[in-house]
Amino acid sequence: MSVLFKDISILSMTKKHGFIQKGSVLVEDGKIVFVGEKLPEGVSAKRIISGEGKLLLPGLVNAHTHLPMAALRGYADDYPLQTWLFEHVFPVEARLNEECVEICAKIGIAEAIASGTTSVSDMYFFCNGIARAVAETGIRANLSRAVTWDQSAPFTKENVRFAEAISLYETWHNAACGRIRVDAAVHAEYTSAFDAWKAVAEFAAEKGIGLQFHLSETRSEHDACVAKYGKTPAQVLDEAGLLTERSLAAHCVFLTDEDISLLAERKVSIAHNPVSNLKLASGVAPVPKFLQAGIHVALGTDSVASNNNLDLFEEIKLAAILHKGVHEDAALVNAETALTMATVNGARAQGRQGETGVILEGACADVIVLSLDRPGMVPCHNALSATVYVANGSDVCLTMVDGQILYENGAFTTIDWPKLKRQFEKIVKPQLFG
Repeated sequence: MSVLFKDISILSMTKKHGFIQKGSVLVEDGKIVFVGEKLPEGVSAKRIISGEGKLLLPGLVNAHTHLPMAALRGYADDYPLQTWLFEHVFPVEARLNEECVEICAKIGIAEAIASGTTSVSDMYFFCNGIARAVAETGIRANLSRAVTWDQSAPFTKENVRFAEAISLYETWHNAACGRIRVDAAVHAEYTSAFDAWKAVAEFAAEKGIGLQFHLSETRSEHDACVAKYGKTPAQVLDEAGLLTERSLAAHCVFLTDEDISLLAERKVSIAHNPVSNLKLASGVAPVPKFLQAGIHVALGTDSVASNNNLDLFEEIKLAAILHKGVHEDAALVNAETALTMATVNGARAQGRQGETGVILEGACADVIVLSLDRPGMVPCHNALSATVYVANGSDVCLTMVDGQILYENGAFTTIDWPKLKRQFEKIVKPQLFG
């Protein structure tokens, strides 16, 4: 369906269009075909949306999350990461099945869509259920089956987790008209070892796909690796071939200066997760150093079990203000940089640069619309500043992916929310919590 956003403020996140105070965006066949102040004569669309009191910008990209962990929102709060994982999260996750994962992924997707996220990078298991949820709901996603290995037996392609990762790629890569892409993934250094890292890296190189992994999230993780190998997690993963231009490293709170130089040299993208890292007391990633080194930094929420929401606007604001406070420098990580992390850099981290994350002719029509009429947004002296420092997910009044409106004025078009809540109560809760 063709859609014309008319007389609307536009924050394009491009040098070509910049900010347009009052303009139009025309969407046809899932693509943006016109952006500008003056609409050409004769242009028509099946639906015209008035932009009065509204701001249009690219859909946000959540570069690191675990959607099905929606089941664990608020389940185990106020614990350090290792206690949280091994004593609370992992025991419940052991009771998951594919049906529960699909239901919970849809719950996560609903929250993401309603708060302005149009694309996610997800790492989890029972990924066929997640892929079906993505295909059905209309969101865009880079999915990965995280490989772990306890070294109790030699690592081969028959390793169940690696076999599942290969099957996920063969079944779902470029499915749903390209909305779904499959990345390879290693969960982390501390949950596997060299043979697994190398196999995953070789598979990703053979298929030309992205890589996802957690890296130096906590001090204990980082220090234990150095004690074990005499090298940092970044160094040992690099030796296995996991640090490449298509790699997306989550967290990176305890990278050394040498690690930062290594990631910059390898052109690795980093997913900064400020809320989760603070909530789990993991620390503060040295983002200003990343930026100074020329590393592309994207933003992620992590899971709602450690956040406790998927509102990427919260991450944008915190990414902008956290480092100012830590370094006592109000000029660090300005508004444009923070929003770029959640749009342009997120798209690049997914291998989708130019495809999404921008309002530009030829790009996919992944757009969101914010209301500028609520009291907190009035007056709006600067649209960029308002988006970063004022807006939150509840200000989103429309979310579109590939030209399809998925959410508008509080209503979903691809998700039966009452039914989904019933499924959680009747199917997921008894399975996980008895």
